[in-house]
Order: sequence, then structure tokens, then C-alpha cells
Amino acid sequence: MQEKKTKKVTVRFSKRLKSEMLNALIKSGYGLRSKSKWLVEAIQLFLKQPNFVELSEQGIDINQAELTEVEAFYLDSNTIENVKKASIDIRKQHPLFEGVQSALIRSAVIYRLMLGK
Repeated sequence: MQEKKTKKVTVRFSKRLKSEMLNALIKSGYGLRSKSKWLVEAIQLFLKQPNFVELSEQGIDINQAELTEVEAFYLDSNTIENVKKASIDIRKQHPLFEGVQSALIRSAVIYRLMLGK
């Protein structure tokens, strides 16, 4: 069985969002060791939404000063490629926005938390 290549990514969260994400991980039975798997599923679910570009504005609108918590994840190459493609779509509508990939990941977390999954 061939191992998928993974890449470590770090994302800044607000204390509240990080806390809610970790609580959701534990409640859903993933545990802290499986947070990367949970995040990959959140990203896949989020990117399937036809209006994910508009939904990603949730991650853009967060006050940058509140993003004090750094969290690391491991994403497989397929997920990284999907995030890059989605970032280009977001950049087309928000050309001056900085930190698109992090905002996209934060938005995916928020979306999954809203769904309660």
C-alpha cells in the first residue's frame, strides 16, 4: 500500500474557534490525534458547496488581532491541491485579500461546526 504524501500546514485561529473545534473533535469521537483527518473531511465537505467562495468570507471577516492560536495539521497532497485551486477561485473575487488558504481552512472549520458533524 502506497503512503500518501502529507504536508504540515499551520493555521491561526481565535481562541474561541480553536476551543470549539477541539470540543467538536472529541465529541465526534476523533480525538486530538485525528484532528488532521477531521480537518481534511471538513475541507472536502466545504469545497463541495457551490457557494464556498461566499462562505469563505467567514474566514476573511475574522479580526486578525483575535487570531492568536496557532494549530498545525497534516494535509494529503490531494487536499492541498484542492485548497490551492479553491484559493484561486476566492482570489478572483477578492483579489486584495491576504491569507486566503488560512481563511479557507478557518471557514471550513466554521462550516463543519455549524453542521454539527
